[in-house]
Amino acid sequence: MPTLFATIQHRARLLGLAAMAGLTAAVPALAGSTVVVAGPATGRHAETLPAMVAGARRVAAGSDLRIEEVDDGCDAARAEGAARLVVVGKPDLVIGHPCPAAAIAAARIYAQAGVVFMALGVRHPDLTDKRAGPTIFRLAGRDDRQGEAAAADLLALAPAGRIAIVQDRTAYARGLTAAVSAAIVADKGPPPVVVPIVAGRRDYDAEIAKLTGPPPEAIFFAGYPAEAAVVLRSVRKAQIAAAFIASDANATDEFAQAAEGSRYPVKVMVRGVGSGGLAPGDLDAAAERAVTIWLAARDAGDAGPLVGGLTGRAPLPFDAKGDARVESFVAVPLVAGRWSKSANASE
Repeated sequence: MPTLFATIQHRARLLGLAAMAGLTAAVPALAGSTVVVAGPATGRHAETLPAMVAGARRVAAGSDLRIEEVDDGCDAARAEGAARLVVVGKPDLVIGHPCPAAAIAAARIYAQAGVVFMALGVRHPDLTDKRAGPTIFRLAGRDDRQGEAAAADLLALAPAGRIAIVQDRTAYARGLTAAVSAAIVADKGPPPVVVPIVAGRRDYDAEIAKLTGPPPEAIFFAGYPAEAAVVLRSVRKAQIAAAFIASDANATDEFAQAAEGSRYPVKVMVRGVGSGGLAPGDLDAAAERAVTIWLAARDAGDAGPLVGGLTGRAPLPFDAKGDARVESFVAVPLVAGRWSKSANASE
Protein backbone atom coordinates (compact mmCIF):
# COMPACT_ATOMS: atom_id res chain seq x y z
CA MET A 1 0.00 0.00 0.00
CA PRO A 2 1.31 3.49 -0.77
CA THR A 3 1.94 5.83 2.15
CA LEU A 4 -0.33 8.80 2.73
CA PHE A 5 2.37 11.18 1.48
CA ALA A 6 2.97 9.12 -1.65
CA THR A 7 -0.77 9.39 -2.32
CA ILE A 8 -0.72 13.15 -1.77
CA GLN A 9 2.27 13.54 -4.09
CA HIS A 10 0.52 11.48 -6.76
CA ARG A 11 -2.59 13.65 -6.52
CA ALA A 12 -0.47 16.79 -6.68
CA ARG A 13 1.21 15.63 -9.86
CA LEU A 14 -2.22 14.99 -11.39
CA LEU A 15 -3.87 18.20 -10.28
CA GLY A 16 -0.88 20.53 -10.57
CA LEU A 17 0.10 23.32 -8.24
CA ALA A 18 -2.81 25.46 -9.42
CA ALA A 19 -5.24 23.00 -7.82
CA MET A 20 -3.38 22.82 -4.50
CA ALA A 21 -6.18 24.53 -2.59
CA GLY A 22 -8.63 21.83 -3.65
CA LEU A 23 -6.16 19.10 -2.75
CA THR A 24 -5.69 20.57 0.69
CA ALA A 25 -9.40 20.43 1.37
CA ALA A 26 -9.58 16.82 0.21
CA VAL A 27 -6.81 15.42 2.46
CA PRO A 28 -7.85 14.40 5.98
CA ALA A 29 -5.69 15.18 9.02
CA LEU A 30 -3.75 12.23 10.37
CA ALA A 31 -4.91 10.54 13.56
CA GLY A 32 -2.45 10.21 16.44
CA SER A 33 1.13 11.44 16.52
CA THR A 34 2.83 11.54 13.15
CA VAL A 35 6.50 12.14 12.38
CA VAL A 36 7.49 12.91 8.81
CA VAL A 37 11.06 12.16 7.75
CA ALA A 38 12.16 14.25 4.77
CA GLY A 39 15.32 13.93 2.71
CA PRO A 40 16.81 12.68 -0.54
CA ALA A 41 16.05 9.13 -1.61
CA THR A 42 17.37 9.44 -5.16
CA GLY A 43 20.60 10.49 -6.82
CA ARG A 44 23.98 10.51 -5.10
CA HIS A 45 22.38 10.90 -1.66
CA ALA A 46 19.94 8.03 -2.16
CA GLU A 47 20.96 6.37 1.13
CA THR A 48 20.12 9.45 3.16
CA LEU A 49 16.35 9.15 3.58
CA PRO A 50 16.37 5.39 4.35
CA ALA A 51 19.03 5.98 7.03
CA MET A 52 16.95 8.67 8.76
CA VAL A 53 13.78 6.59 8.52
CA ALA A 54 15.57 3.66 10.16
CA GLY A 55 16.65 5.84 13.08
CA ALA A 56 13.18 7.29 13.55
CA ARG A 57 11.50 3.89 13.42
CA ARG A 58 13.75 2.49 16.14
CA VAL A 59 12.32 5.05 18.53
CA ALA A 60 8.77 4.67 17.22
CA ALA A 61 8.74 0.91 17.71
CA GLY A 62 6.24 0.07 20.41
CA SER A 63 4.99 3.65 20.65
CA ASP A 64 1.96 5.46 19.22
CA LEU A 65 4.09 7.25 16.63
CA ARG A 66 3.45 6.88 12.93
CA ILE A 67 6.49 7.44 10.67
CA GLU A 68 5.94 8.82 7.17
CA GLU A 69 8.62 9.69 4.62
CA VAL A 70 9.02 12.10 1.73
CA ASP A 71 11.79 12.54 -0.87
CA ASP A 72 13.06 16.14 -1.20
CA GLY A 73 15.70 15.35 -3.83
CA CYS A 74 18.31 17.43 -1.94
CA ASP A 75 16.89 20.39 -3.88
CA ALA A 76 15.44 23.66 -2.59
CA ALA A 77 12.49 23.92 -4.97
CA ARG A 78 11.58 20.27 -4.58
CA ALA A 79 11.90 20.50 -0.80
CA GLU A 80 9.61 23.53 -0.68
CA GLY A 81 7.03 21.68 -2.75
CA ALA A 82 7.34 18.61 -0.54
CA ALA A 83 6.92 20.75 2.58
CA ARG A 84 3.71 22.26 1.20
CA LEU A 85 2.36 18.75 0.76
CA VAL A 86 3.58 17.60 4.16
CA VAL A 87 1.83 20.36 6.12
CA VAL A 88 -1.47 19.36 4.52
CA GLY A 89 -1.44 16.25 6.72
CA LYS A 90 -0.75 18.34 9.87
CA PRO A 91 2.10 16.20 11.22
CA ASP A 92 3.26 16.64 14.79
CA LEU A 93 6.94 16.74 13.81
CA VAL A 94 9.07 16.89 10.67
CA ILE A 95 12.74 15.87 10.79
CA GLY A 96 15.44 15.74 8.13
CA HIS A 97 16.01 17.90 5.05
CA PRO A 98 19.79 17.47 5.60
CA CYS A 99 20.81 19.44 2.49
CA PRO A 100 21.17 23.11 3.54
CA ALA A 101 19.29 24.77 0.68
CA ALA A 102 16.47 22.25 1.01
CA ALA A 103 16.20 22.78 4.76
CA ILE A 104 16.15 26.58 4.52
CA ALA A 105 13.47 26.51 1.81
CA ALA A 106 11.29 23.98 3.62
CA ALA A 107 11.67 25.70 7.00
CA ARG A 108 9.70 28.71 5.76
CA ILE A 109 6.72 26.50 4.95
CA TYR A 110 6.83 24.66 8.28
CA ALA A 111 7.12 27.93 10.19
CA GLN A 112 4.11 29.41 8.40
CA ALA A 113 2.09 26.29 9.24
CA GLY A 114 3.28 26.16 12.86
CA VAL A 115 4.79 22.70 12.32
CA VAL A 116 7.76 21.66 14.45
CA PHE A 117 10.79 21.02 12.23
CA MET A 118 14.16 19.66 13.37
CA ALA A 119 16.77 19.89 10.62
CA LEU A 120 19.27 17.04 10.74
CA GLY A 121 22.85 17.41 9.57
CA VAL A 122 22.48 21.02 8.36
CA ARG A 123 25.46 23.16 9.42
CA HIS A 124 24.81 26.31 7.37
CA PRO A 125 24.41 29.33 9.72
CA ASP A 126 21.47 30.82 7.81
CA LEU A 127 19.04 28.12 8.95
CA THR A 128 18.86 29.64 12.42
CA ASP A 129 20.53 33.04 11.93
CA LYS A 130 17.61 33.77 9.60
CA ARG A 131 15.21 31.56 11.51
CA ALA A 132 11.83 31.32 9.84
CA GLY A 133 9.96 30.93 13.14
CA PRO A 134 10.00 29.50 16.67
CA THR A 135 9.14 25.97 15.55
CA ILE A 136 12.39 25.62 13.56
CA PHE A 137 15.35 23.80 15.17
CA ARG A 138 18.74 22.48 14.15
CA LEU A 139 20.06 19.17 15.51
CA ALA A 140 23.63 19.72 14.31
CA GLY A 141 26.67 21.93 14.77
CA ARG A 142 27.43 25.08 12.78
CA ASP A 143 30.17 25.71 10.24
CA ASP A 144 30.84 29.19 11.60
CA ARG A 145 31.91 28.00 15.07
CA GLN A 146 35.35 26.63 14.23
CA GLY A 147 36.97 29.90 15.29
CA GLU A 148 35.57 29.92 18.80
CA ALA A 149 36.30 26.20 19.27
CA ALA A 150 39.91 26.67 18.14
CA ALA A 151 40.31 29.74 20.35
CA ALA A 152 39.20 27.79 23.43
CA ASP A 153 41.85 25.12 22.80
CA LEU A 154 44.55 27.66 22.02
CA LEU A 155 43.89 29.59 25.23
CA ALA A 156 44.02 26.37 27.24
CA LEU A 157 47.43 25.61 25.70
CA ALA A 158 48.76 29.14 26.22
CA PRO A 159 48.46 30.13 29.89
CA ALA A 160 50.45 33.34 29.27
CA GLY A 161 48.25 34.17 26.27
CA ARG A 162 51.03 34.00 23.65
CA ILE A 163 49.22 32.75 20.57
CA ALA A 164 50.17 33.09 16.91
CA ILE A 165 48.12 32.49 13.78
CA VAL A 166 49.83 31.55 10.53
CA GLN A 167 47.49 31.90 7.54
CA ASP A 168 47.86 31.41 3.80
CA ARG A 169 45.84 34.49 2.70
CA THR A 170 43.00 32.48 1.13
CA ALA A 171 39.41 33.54 1.86
CA TYR A 172 39.03 30.41 4.00
CA ALA A 173 42.13 31.29 6.03
CA ARG A 174 41.29 34.96 6.38
CA GLY A 175 37.83 34.14 7.67
CA LEU A 176 39.19 31.69 10.22
CA THR A 177 41.89 34.12 11.30
CA ALA A 178 39.30 36.78 11.99
CA ALA A 179 37.05 34.33 13.87
CA VAL A 180 39.83 32.90 16.04
CA SER A 181 41.22 36.36 16.82
CA ALA A 182 37.79 37.71 17.76
CA ALA A 183 37.07 34.74 20.02
CA ILE A 184 40.43 35.10 21.80
CA VAL A 185 39.88 38.81 22.42
CA ALA A 186 36.28 38.15 23.53
CA ASP A 187 37.69 35.76 26.14
CA LYS A 188 39.93 38.62 27.34
CA GLY A 189 43.08 37.14 25.80
CA PRO A 190 45.65 39.37 24.10
CA PRO A 191 45.28 39.66 20.32
CA PRO A 192 47.26 36.91 18.58
CA VAL A 193 50.25 37.62 16.37
CA VAL A 194 49.19 37.01 12.76
CA VAL A 195 51.78 35.87 10.20
CA PRO A 196 50.59 35.73 6.56
CA ILE A 197 52.36 33.37 4.16
CA VAL A 198 52.29 32.82 0.40
CA ALA A 199 51.15 29.36 -0.63
CA GLY A 200 53.53 27.10 -2.53
CA ARG A 201 56.83 27.96 -0.83
CA ARG A 202 59.38 25.26 0.06
CA ASP A 203 59.99 26.76 3.47
CA TYR A 204 58.62 29.48 5.71
CA ASP A 205 61.71 29.97 7.84
CA ALA A 206 61.75 33.75 7.33
CA GLU A 207 58.11 34.12 8.28
CA ILE A 208 58.41 31.86 11.34
CA ALA A 209 61.50 33.79 12.46
CA LYS A 210 59.11 36.62 13.31
CA LEU A 211 57.72 34.47 16.13
CA THR A 212 60.94 33.92 18.07
CA GLY A 213 60.81 36.74 20.57
CA PRO A 214 59.06 35.89 22.82
CA PRO A 215 57.96 32.63 21.17
CA PRO A 216 54.28 31.64 21.13
CA GLU A 217 52.95 28.92 23.39
CA ALA A 218 50.42 27.83 20.76
CA ILE A 219 50.15 28.28 16.99
CA PHE A 220 47.04 28.03 14.87
CA PHE A 221 47.48 27.34 11.17
CA ALA A 222 44.67 28.40 8.83
CA GLY A 223 45.16 26.96 5.38
CA TYR A 224 45.71 23.68 3.57
CA PRO A 225 47.80 20.51 4.10
CA ALA A 226 50.71 21.20 1.74
CA GLU A 227 51.49 24.50 3.48
CA ALA A 228 50.63 23.14 6.93
CA ALA A 229 53.38 20.53 6.64
CA VAL A 230 55.95 23.11 5.53
CA VAL A 231 54.94 25.58 8.26
CA LEU A 232 55.18 22.87 10.91
CA ARG A 233 58.65 21.92 9.68
CA SER A 234 59.79 25.55 9.85
CA VAL A 235 58.35 25.90 13.38
CA ARG A 236 60.28 22.87 14.59
CA LYS A 237 63.42 23.98 12.75
CA ALA A 238 63.22 27.25 14.68
CA GLN A 239 62.97 25.17 17.90
CA ILE A 240 59.73 26.84 18.93
CA ALA A 241 58.23 24.64 21.64
CA ALA A 242 54.61 25.49 20.83
CA ALA A 243 51.53 23.34 20.49
CA PHE A 244 50.28 23.39 16.89
CA ILE A 245 46.61 23.30 15.85
CA ALA A 246 45.63 23.21 12.18
CA SER A 247 42.25 24.06 10.67
CA ASP A 248 39.78 21.39 9.59
CA ALA A 249 41.02 21.26 6.00
CA ASN A 250 44.15 19.58 7.37
CA ALA A 251 42.50 16.49 8.84
CA THR A 252 44.18 14.41 6.14
CA ASP A 253 46.63 11.52 5.93
CA GLU A 254 49.06 13.86 4.20
CA PHE A 255 49.30 16.19 7.19
CA ALA A 256 49.23 13.26 9.64
CA GLN A 257 52.41 11.94 8.04
CA ALA A 258 54.05 15.36 8.34
CA ALA A 259 53.08 15.63 12.01
CA GLU A 260 54.23 12.13 12.97
CA GLY A 261 57.01 12.14 15.57
CA SER A 262 56.55 15.77 16.62
CA ARG A 263 57.96 16.48 20.11
CA TYR A 264 55.15 18.92 20.86
CA PRO A 265 51.37 18.47 20.55
CA VAL A 266 49.89 18.67 17.04
CA LYS A 267 46.12 18.67 16.56
CA VAL A 268 43.61 19.38 13.82
CA MET A 269 40.10 20.76 14.03
CA VAL A 270 37.33 18.33 13.07
CA ARG A 271 33.58 18.27 13.34
CA GLY A 272 32.29 17.14 16.71
CA VAL A 273 30.72 13.71 17.03
CA GLY A 274 27.20 13.72 15.60
CA SER A 275 27.40 17.42 14.76
CA GLY A 276 26.14 17.23 11.20
CA GLY A 277 26.87 16.26 7.64
CA LEU A 278 25.36 13.87 5.12
CA ALA A 279 26.96 10.61 6.28
CA PRO A 280 24.11 8.04 6.52
CA GLY A 281 25.37 6.67 9.84
CA ASP A 282 25.34 10.10 11.42
CA LEU A 283 21.87 10.89 10.08
CA ASP A 284 20.50 7.57 11.31
CA ALA A 285 21.67 8.44 14.83
CA ALA A 286 20.47 12.05 14.49
CA ALA A 287 16.97 10.92 13.51
CA GLU A 288 16.86 8.66 16.55
CA ARG A 289 17.88 11.57 18.79
CA ALA A 290 15.40 13.96 17.19
CA VAL A 291 12.41 11.70 17.75
CA THR A 292 13.57 10.91 21.28
CA ILE A 293 13.83 14.65 22.07
CA TRP A 294 10.39 15.37 20.68
CA LEU A 295 8.79 12.44 22.53
CA ALA A 296 10.31 13.61 25.81
CA ALA A 297 8.98 17.12 25.19
CA ARG A 298 5.55 15.78 24.26
CA ASP A 299 5.36 13.59 27.34
CA ALA A 300 6.33 16.59 29.46
CA GLY A 301 3.54 18.60 27.85
CA ASP A 302 5.95 20.87 25.97
CA ALA A 303 5.42 19.88 22.33
CA GLY A 304 2.68 22.38 21.55
CA PRO A 305 2.46 24.64 18.50
CA LEU A 306 5.35 26.82 19.66
CA VAL A 307 7.35 23.91 21.15
CA GLY A 308 7.38 25.46 24.63
CA GLY A 309 9.97 23.88 26.88
CA LEU A 310 11.70 22.07 24.01
CA THR A 311 14.28 24.84 24.34
CA GLY A 312 15.14 23.96 27.92
CA ARG A 313 13.73 20.71 29.30
CA ALA A 314 14.39 18.20 26.51
CA PRO A 315 17.29 15.69 26.74
CA LEU A 316 19.36 17.79 24.34
CA PRO A 317 18.43 21.45 24.88
CA PHE A 318 18.45 24.04 22.14
CA ASP A 319 19.58 27.62 22.48
CA ALA A 320 17.47 30.71 21.83
CA LYS A 321 18.17 30.52 18.09
CA GLY A 322 17.03 26.90 17.88
CA ASP A 323 20.55 25.45 17.61
CA ALA A 324 21.29 22.25 19.50
CA ARG A 325 23.90 22.62 22.21
CA VAL A 326 26.50 20.36 20.61
CA GLU A 327 30.20 20.75 19.88
CA SER A 328 30.44 22.04 16.32
CA PHE A 329 34.21 21.48 16.17
CA VAL A 330 36.82 19.85 18.38
CA ALA A 331 40.62 19.67 18.21
CA VAL A 332 41.84 16.07 17.99
CA PRO A 333 45.37 14.67 18.35
CA LEU A 334 47.36 12.27 16.24
CA VAL A 335 46.86 8.68 17.43
CA ALA A 336 48.80 5.83 15.80
CA GLY A 337 49.40 7.91 12.70
CA ARG A 338 45.76 8.97 12.25
CA TRP A 339 43.70 11.87 13.49
CA SER A 340 41.66 10.59 16.42
CA LYS A 341 38.45 9.10 15.04
CA SER A 342 36.86 8.73 18.47
CA ALA A 343 36.16 12.47 18.38
CA ASN A 344 35.24 12.53 14.71
CA ALA A 345 32.47 10.13 13.88
CA SER A 346 31.38 12.36 11.00
CA GLU A 347 34.47 11.66 8.92
